[in-house]
Amino acid sequence: MIQADQGLAKKAQATSIESLAQCYGVWEGVRSNHVINSAGDFAGPDGSSRSISTKQDRELLIELRRRADLIVVDAATARIESYRAPSSGAKLAIFSAGGDFSGIPAVDNPEESVFLFSPTEISSPKHPNLKATLTQSNPFLGFLEWTGQNGFSTVLLEAGPTLTSMAFELGIVKESALTVTPRILGSDNQAIRHPFDANSQLVSLAHSADASFTLWTH
Repeated sequence: MIQADQGLAKKAQATSIESLAQCYGVWEGVRSNHVINSAGDFAGPDGSSRSISTKQDRELLIELRRRADLIVVDAATARIESYRAPSSGAKLAIFSAGGDFSGIPAVDNPEESVFLFSPTEISSPKHPNLKATLTQSNPFLGFLEWTGQNGFSTVLLEAGPTLTSMAFELGIVKESALTVTPRILGSDNQAIRHPFDANSQLVSLAHSADASFTLWTH
């Protein structure tokens, strides 16, 4: 059960994850999606976001992916989280500063289509002939031009904080979905801060029993 609190969620009277994702609407360009705990960490002790996520947070992720043309993640996150090609039909793009794409299921499986981005030669033992698109110091320089040329109008950024901060530095992230665990209670709603943009605007807030779901514009 979802409890709508502010903004889009309250206006739509969202009561489920599906209706919450629906009220967020379809976006153009880049929307980021992350889960953090009350300390602001993006991962738990195991290095994975799964240990700080919840069942409904994962359901929201699936709903957001269904609305995306392209999902973007860094190689380290893709490796830790065992990324595969999205079942939603969206394409997957993986970034690596060092060119190491080994140990990622989506890369190791020859039947899965994936775009690789790296400024160096790539390393993927199972696919030695794979080629990566060269990127600059900030890999998002020219990225929107690339997505436009390839027909990707809705991009969901699921990368770790380092790569995500680069996207925010260039100002290409227009919306961000942020789940906070555990649930934010009472007056603490006023203390919510966005981890990447101090000037962002909170446009939706809703809660489950163990998490709070926010949407921001930038």
